[in-house]
Amino acid sequence: MIRITKQAGSCQGQPLQAFSDVFLVKIGFLLTTSPEHQDGFTVYSMTENFLAMGISVQIYLMEDGVYHGVRNSSSKKLSPDFAALIQKGVPISVCSCNTEVRGLGEKDFLDGLKLQSQYDLSILVSECDRFLTFG
Repeated sequence: MIRITKQAGSCQGQPLQAFSDVFLVKIGFLLTTSPEHQDGFTVYSMTENFLAMGISVQIYLMEDGVYHGVRNSSSKKLSPDFAALIQKGVPISVCSCNTEVRGLGEKDFLDGLKLQSQYDLSILVSECDRFLTFG
């Protein structure tokens, strides 16, 4: 997690408030929809914005969301560039059970993407200050 110190400021005209002067921030995303849905672009955009604010982000792909992590060399990709997020240090994981039933293996996924279990997802949820689900 990243240590963020409270500073004076505002968000859409409202003053920022915190329970203490120092707090930790880690955001987790669960993405379950296929690349045809807007959810992937929303998660990508929110991740970019959180990173710009110095907030730690982790993404877990499950169900049809696993297709966001598949290698795709087409110039007309349906999903946002999750490889760019991996290069920026964002940990992205895929549910190994969901990949297996779809006939996908490690070789099918982007470099740096991790195959993990539902147990790993439960640990991620418990470690995050906020966990957002899209699907």
